[in-house]
Amino acid sequence: MRRVVFNQKGGVGKSTITCNLAAIAAASGQRTLLIDLDPQGNSSRYLLGASADVEHAEAPGAAGFFETTLKFSLRAPPTSDFIVATPWANLHLMPGGPALDELHSKLEEFASHTDSLEEIHENKEQIEISRAYERMPNASLLATQEFLEDKIYHRKNEDDLFS
Repeated sequence: MRRVVFNQKGGVGKSTITCNLAAIAAASGQRTLLIDLDPQGNSSRYLLGASADVEHAEAPGAAGFFETTLKFSLRAPPTSDFIVATPWANLHLMPGGPALDELHSKLEEFASHTDSLEEIHENKEQIEISRAYERMPNASLLATQEFLEDKIYHRKNEDDLFS
């Protein structure tokens, strides 16, 4: 089961709700991972207490995970290297923190804020066309099915045999 809690507005209780949902899931026996994508690291502080600022301050966390992913390393460290245990059973955390702000500025280089309405409309049309093609039956599957049901007839032209 996956749950995502997001909202761009600050102070609406995202971290509180997320930590409570994670704690409920963990208490019910589900292995739970909370990924804190907040540069303020509020969820990390809620779950780790003072150790979020002391013991886990240098942990790579979510920023380290995404940074490693962007590097396309052949020997990337396992995801578990970016996850820390919390004091609660079944509840683990990929901590957030200020490094996420630095990563955000790196990703901004790749963002395009200049799409015109025409480009957006064209992209929408391309998506609709691809969805239409995805809904179409696969021709090879139809042909195979028709062959298996003896609905395909093959006729050899006698003239082709001797030419």
